[in-house]
Amino acid sequence: MAPGITTIEGGRQMAPAPEPRRGLGVYLFLLTVQTAGAAIILVNGVPVYRQMVGDFANHQPHPGILWWAVAAVALIQTAYWLRVRLQPSLPWRTHVVIGHVAFFVARLSFIFASSTFTVIFFARFDQLSLPPHRILMVLALLFSLFCYTLELERFLLQLTPAASPPG
Repeated sequence: MAPGITTIEGGRQMAPAPEPRRGLGVYLFLLTVQTAGAAIILVNGVPVYRQMVGDFANHQPHPGILWWAVAAVALIQTAYWLRVRLQPSLPWRTHVVIGHVAFFVARLSFIFASSTFTVIFFARFDQLSLPPHRILMVLALLFSLFCYTLELERFLLQLTPAASPPG
């Protein structure tokens, strides 16, 4: 039955038939795009983080940082919200080792985002000389890592249904 067409069954009108869920390939593609965005953040962000922690007073923002940051945010946010909208099917088999690796990566991503937030906004905000658009970009990067962490946890819970996150 085509979506949007209602049927009458037993004298009652039924809701439209839902569209079939997209395939596993779509989900894995969107997860791969998010992972590429997270990798861009980590590869480029860790050196910036190290400089800020080591010699915060001499930290100068570079114009190139803004471009990879925009690209990473665009990749993660586009793929994440497409996944939310499309609701592609998740893996249906259990893979305990892959689930644990996903959980490990999710926690590392969370640790990096948390430590960055702490250094920038709690420990050294008064010493920070970034314009407001750069501060907004940092917040967008941190939110993107948060979304990526949520996606990895969703993936891990599907791969290891007996596991539940602590808390």
